[in-house]
Amino acid sequence: MKSGIFHVPYMQPRRNPREVFDYSVEIAREADQAGFADFMVGEHATQAWESVPTPEIVIGACARETEQLRFAPMAHLLGLHNPGSLAIQVGWLSQVLQGRYFLGVGPGAYPRDAQLRGQPADLSEARPRRDEALEIMQKVWEREPFHFEGKFFKGGFPEHSVVENPEDEFHVMPDFAPWNGAENLEIAMTALSYNSATMKYAGSKNFSPISFFGGMEVGKSHWAQYEAGQRENGFTPDRNRFRMCRDIVVADTDKEAKRIALEGGLGVCWEKYLVPVYKEFKILQGYIDDSGTGIDINDLTMDWIAEHVWICGSPETVTEKLQKMNDDIGGLGQIVMNTHDYIDDPKPWIESMHRIAKEVVPNVKDVVATA
Repeated sequence: MKSGIFHVPYMQPRRNPREVFDYSVEIAREADQAGFADFMVGEHATQAWESVPTPEIVIGACARETEQLRFAPMAHLLGLHNPGSLAIQVGWLSQVLQGRYFLGVGPGAYPRDAQLRGQPADLSEARPRRDEALEIMQKVWEREPFHFEGKFFKGGFPEHSVVENPEDEFHVMPDFAPWNGAENLEIAMTALSYNSATMKYAGSKNFSPISFFGGMEVGKSHWAQYEAGQRENGFTPDRNRFRMCRDIVVADTDKEAKRIALEGGLGVCWEKYLVPVYKEFKILQGYIDDSGTGIDINDLTMDWIAEHVWICGSPETVTEKLQKMNDDIGGLGQIVMNTHDYIDDPKPWIESMHRIAKEVVPNVKDVVATA
């Protein structure tokens, strides 16, 4: 079992960009030292609580401070970019990181991100734009001449020839295809909703699945959709590619871990941002079903969330809960912790990170399952 980090990042709106940037680098440095495998950075332009619009800049800075950690924008919202430019940026950064890069792609889920680019707020263009942009990017990486005119985008690749005379090197076109070839670039997609169509799409393209846990049935549905997309297109599903994101805090005792979660950035984010959003979109129902409490969604308290939504506790408690999740869902390849804003007192959060990577996740046993 591997451990990963999803750096959305959930930062309090009062933080300025420099604070978010510096904190991102600090968390990545600690993650690398702790032994995490992956560090994924979100991309959002209009959410104050999710405040990194250019993940590639954060990734570039973090890469210089780390040695083993793999990075990914999670995800580049393809329909909001010029696909030709993005293809070059992705390929170039993957070469800079020399194998420590993978790519997250998505359509975008926030209406204001679309409106900012002059696109419909109902997101009706988001998925077709994603598909068209991805088609152009993959053709650019082939480095063969083409011209494409779609419904939303135009793209192409220019004619280029081999330069035999060194004096003619001003004609040389750089090779910014992904490191070790586009065919070896891992591409991943995330999902949150039950029976997410995105997971089936990811499976059909042989991309990797990343699930934001919203209850056991939601998580199971993500794998079922992904598996269906894989098998319908001749691929063999591999649960080692399946990542699951959770909010996790580890301390010496269950009581102390719960306190760190409730009184710190995790608690602030859920109370002021995620609970209202998740209530509106009924995302919390999966947790209610798992809890067996039958509580009304409008009666949820932060204490209930700490007990039934987050995974907080001693290393033994957290290991036990993660093992149960892994067993019940049928097997995972990576457990991913979401980061939160602990700028004002980072020590307990950083200590928790190290314990997750060193004392917890390595003790979560694999499930003997390949499908």
